[in-house]
Amino acid sequence: MRLAKLLKDAGHDDFEEKTLEEIARFCHHCQLNSSAPRRFKFTLKDDRYFNYKILVDVMYLGSKPVLHVVDSSTAFQGAKFLSAMLAKETWQALRTLWIDTYQGPPDILTHNAGTNFASAEYHAPLRRAWDILHAELAGTMPEEAILQMAVKAVNDKAGPDGLVPTLLVFGAYPRMTTESPPSPSMVKRSEAIQKATKALRKLTAERQVADALNTRNGPDTADVLALPLQSEVLVWRESDGWNGLYKVASIDGHNVTVDMVNGPTTFRSTVVKPYYRPDHLWTDPDAPHAPPAEVTVPVPVPSAAQPRKRGRPPGSKNMANTYMTRKEENNLELAIKLRNDQVITTPGAPFEASDDQEISDLVGRGVFKFELYDEEAHSGIRIFKSRLVREVKGKTTKPYEKSRLVIQGYQDHGKEAILTQSPTIQRCSQRVIMALAPALLQLGMTIELRNITQAYPQAQTNLKRTILAHLSTELVSRYPEGTLLHVIKPLYGIAEAGVHWWTTYHGHYCKELNMSTSTYDPCLLVTNANADADADADVFGLVGMQTDDTLMLGTATFLSLEEKKLKMAQFRSKPKAVLTPDVQLDFNGCILTMDTDKAILNLRQKGQGGKIKLVDIKASNRAQQYTEQRARGAYIASTCQPEASFNLSIAAQAQQPSNEDINALNKHLRWQMENLDRGLCYVPVNLVDDAKLMVFVDGSFANNSDLSSQLGFILMLVNESTNADSTFTIHGNVIHYSSTKCKRVTRSVLASEIYGMVNGFDIGIAIATTLRMITERLGLAAVPLVICTDSYSLYECLVKLGTTKEKCLMIDIMALRQSYERREITEICWINGDDNPADAFTKASPNRALERFIDSNELTVRIEGWVQRPTASH
Repeated sequence: MRLAKLLKDAGHDDFEEKTLEEIARFCHHCQLNSSAPRRFKFTLKDDRYFNYKILVDVMYLGSKPVLHVVDSSTAFQGAKFLSAMLAKETWQALRTLWIDTYQGPPDILTHNAGTNFASAEYHAPLRRAWDILHAELAGTMPEEAILQMAVKAVNDKAGPDGLVPTLLVFGAYPRMTTESPPSPSMVKRSEAIQKATKALRKLTAERQVADALNTRNGPDTADVLALPLQSEVLVWRESDGWNGLYKVASIDGHNVTVDMVNGPTTFRSTVVKPYYRPDHLWTDPDAPHAPPAEVTVPVPVPSAAQPRKRGRPPGSKNMANTYMTRKEENNLELAIKLRNDQVITTPGAPFEASDDQEISDLVGRGVFKFELYDEEAHSGIRIFKSRLVREVKGKTTKPYEKSRLVIQGYQDHGKEAILTQSPTIQRCSQRVIMALAPALLQLGMTIELRNITQAYPQAQTNLKRTILAHLSTELVSRYPEGTLLHVIKPLYGIAEAGVHWWTTYHGHYCKELNMSTSTYDPCLLVTNANADADADADVFGLVGMQTDDTLMLGTATFLSLEEKKLKMAQFRSKPKAVLTPDVQLDFNGCILTMDTDKAILNLRQKGQGGKIKLVDIKASNRAQQYTEQRARGAYIASTCQPEASFNLSIAAQAQQPSNEDINALNKHLRWQMENLDRGLCYVPVNLVDDAKLMVFVDGSFANNSDLSSQLGFILMLVNESTNADSTFTIHGNVIHYSSTKCKRVTRSVLASEIYGMVNGFDIGIAIATTLRMITERLGLAAVPLVICTDSYSLYECLVKLGTTKEKCLMIDIMALRQSYERREITEICWINGDDNPADAFTKASPNRALERFIDSNELTVRIEGWVQRPTASH
């Protein structure tokens, strides 16, 4: 059996062929996740011969560029180090390596072969052989010789039942025998080559084992057409693969009618396949085969996966007899302990009073009403489940019991036709408030945090569809049998509840406090002129909205007016918290603190850092651990640790993390674990005279593992002072930053630099227009937008009317140049690459500029070129 041979070559010896056949036939997940049904197909290719078509690409080995050439017919390969990345050098290397060595120039030469060339089929085997040989022979011979030995190892390898490229080209395969003993140096080389060849054979076998799992076999419709009625089958759907389990209702020719959740549906037999179970797993009394009589305890089998989109799967915590989560158990145990210690003295059983208060309050506000089940009126309506979420609040102050009624809205197909996603504040908007706050605090303004209690039920709009729910298990015994909850207003667990609440709360600030949204974020609001006819003229406020939390920066008049309007609207909320040196604010996963001099604010991560754990490289679920810990680290990086952005962006590109990927991630996670208190510091910026919004941009060409480019930028609100030695010093605050993989194809260094500048300019102009709204309201001059790059070619394209031959870049260059001519971009500077803080977002070994700025909120930059522009006429 070929699969067995492959498994043995890959190092798997503990298996039986019969076991493999049983797995393939009866495994639930194998049947559910098998490949799509296909008819047998084959392609007749024209005869090809050696040197008809070659593939050419550049890879890197040991940080040095290597010209890699592969013959497409025989997979015979060649490689040579390049002394420089120049067209002339590359052509001379190609001639030396291939054209002048073998049969002259090929008929077809293919370059830029895409991701297929960079796959394990070509680059990976050569890199694997190089790593092994270099580790064994480094220092004993030149690297060029080691490279040729690696190429030899690749050309001499053969996959399971495959052909050797050397045999195909030369008709011979040189072997080292024991009859003519080689010299000691040759023994060492031979052992290294054999070790590399063995590793490559194992790598090839592992690759083919993985490919075998995805082999597309044609469907055998005879088995489907021979099924008895009510047999279990799986149905192929183009959107999400094999679905089931379903039962056969009828068979007419090659048409199979299947009972699905929405009624009988007819499919062609080519997209239906039988679902196989071992005899001892039959648990369905309606199944075509009855279970053996001696089986008394059936083994559970995964239930049918009915068509659904999002939401929890059926079962588990959603059953009628609700099982409590560990968190709920801990809260119940804590409530009992606090009652025994006389800390909580509420009459009745634990959470009984809080349950009654929650239900009474919701009924009193008209959120829902009780109805008895009416078969005629309710038979066609989906009835959801409900549950009471119980928690002990105020653990660090004065503990009390709190209950919240939640609708279990899983498998809610009605939400597909309505809007369910409500806006939340962007990170850069939060940092805009923080960047302006130190200067505005010196003018007498204050930062406050508003927390709305039970936000969703306070929405002032009713639901547009009928929502019915069963009583929770805690309430069933208190009401007549058949009592239902008819939900009228938004309630937690209903898909559209967040949208209703955001519409109500956002409308309140816009109408009652006369505020406008920013140009890029609907959750960042700025007061308009003359906010209230009865209020003083100094009404100014900035508001950031995050569901039920509201961060406000404003004058005393504005904050007093906000309190007054909130009471008039009858919104329930906790007392506002005011940021002081003694009081911190928790907002949007961050901790905001103030230094004792009241001029410096700090932004730190709240609690995710304590949950970071190193990935166990030997664990069976290490891929899942890798994803979880990378996401946790990226969350902290997006909050307040820009230094971590690049490494975590690179980690996100590893779909199947290797040992090297896991070690690299663990190294960075360890840094975050050791620097939990590292964050961003915000200092006063003079908004009256020389405030500027500076955007530092950078792009690294083809530095990712898949040869894509990495783009990065950072936005700062700063004061600039010019020095006499062609340098300038900036002092200010970070507003936004990004490190992302370029989604577009980059064919040159200039392309990656342009795409990086486009990304930085897009968010820069959006924030600049919002800052203009704020400065106009404060009676200050507009904050100019300055873009800094370390790319001279990009600088020339924009300020010296340079151009490029790449058509895909012309539009971006023209758009940037037009913004520069319109003075949307006030200034473009060419700076020294060692002083560019955006370098940390595109390179694994960057300069220290970003680190210096974060440590001191100050950075000195050497300027290489700029344009003295005439003052704009007014």
